[in-house]
Amino acid sequence: MAENLTLAKILQGDPADFIIPDGRKVLMNQVSGTLRNALMSKRQSIRLVAKPVQNIEELFNNLEFFINSYNIVHLNLRHVIIGNEGSQLLSEYLSRCPSLVHLNLRNDGIKAEGAGSLAAVLGQCASLAHLDLSANRIGDEGAGRLAAVLGQCASLAHLNLSDNRIGAEGAGRFAAVLGQCPSLAHLDISYNKIGDEGAGRFAAVLGQCPSLAHLDLSGNRIGDEGAGRFAAVLGQCPSLAHLDLSGNRIGAEGAASLAAVLPRCASLAHLDLSDNGIGDEGAKRLAAVPGRCASLAYLDLGFNGIGDEGEAMFIPLQQQCTVVF
Repeated sequence: MAENLTLAKILQGDPADFIIPDGRKVLMNQVSGTLRNALMSKRQSIRLVAKPVQNIEELFNNLEFFINSYNIVHLNLRHVIIGNEGSQLLSEYLSRCPSLVHLNLRNDGIKAEGAGSLAAVLGQCASLAHLDLSANRIGDEGAGRLAAVLGQCASLAHLNLSDNRIGAEGAGRFAAVLGQCPSLAHLDISYNKIGDEGAGRFAAVLGQCPSLAHLDLSGNRIGDEGAGRFAAVLGQCPSLAHLDLSGNRIGAEGAASLAAVLPRCASLAHLDLSDNGIGDEGAKRLAAVPGRCASLAYLDLGFNGIGDEGEAMFIPLQQQCTVVF
C-alpha cells in the first residue's frame, strides 16, 4: 500500500514534472520496468515538494540516479533549504546536466560560499536559460562570485537575485559583466540595498545590454539621484519594455527626471513607480510628459500620496494606457 501511495504521488500534477514527496527517496527500482520507462519518458523535470529536508547528502544521493539517467531540463529545489552543503553537492551534479534549462533555488539558505560552489560549474551548463536564486543570503561576496562566471553562461536569459542582501558593491560587480551576457532579457535584483550608488552602476551599462527587456529594481533604497542616473540612459535602451522602480525613495524630483526621458523610450510599455513618495507635485510633472510616450501601456503610481487633483491630470493619458493610483 505504501508503495502504491508513493507512486500515486509521483503521478499527480503536471505531466512534465517528476515529484519527490517531501524530499524522500522514491524506490523506482521497485516499480516494473515497463511502467518506470513509461513514466520517466514523459518527465524531464525534477521538483521537490517545498519542505526542508534533514539529510542533504542523502537527498542528493537519491537524486543522483535521475540526474544521471534522464535528460533533466528543469530542476526545482525551492524552499528545500539545501544551504551551502547542498550547493556544494548540487554543483557536482550540474556538470553532468548539459541539457539543464531551468534551475530554481529560491529560499534555500544559500550564502556566499554556496554561491561560489554553484558559480564554479555554471559555465558548464551551456543550456541554462533561467536561474532563480531569490530569497537567499549571498550578499556582495556571493554576487561577485556569480558575476565572475556570468559571461560564460551564453544562454542565460532570466536571472533572479531578489532579496539577497546585495549592496552597491555587489551591484557594481554584476553591472561590470552585464555587457557580456547578450541573451539576458530579464533581470530581477529587487529588495536588496543597492541604493543610489548601485543604481548608478547599473545605469552606466544599460546601453550595453541590447536584449534587456525586463528590469526590476524595486525596494532598493533608490532616491532622486539614482532615478536621475537612470533617466540619463533610458533612451539608449531600445529593448527595455518593463521597468519596476516601486518601493524606493524617488520623490517628485526623481519622477520629473524620469518623465523627461519617457518620450525617448521607444519600447517602454510598463513603468511601476508605486510607493515612492511622489505626491501631487511629482504627479504633475509626470503627467506633463507621458502622453508623448506612444509605447506606454501601464503606469503604476499607487501609494504615492497623490490626491484627486493629481489624478485628474492623468485623464488624457488614460485614453492611451492604464494608470493605477
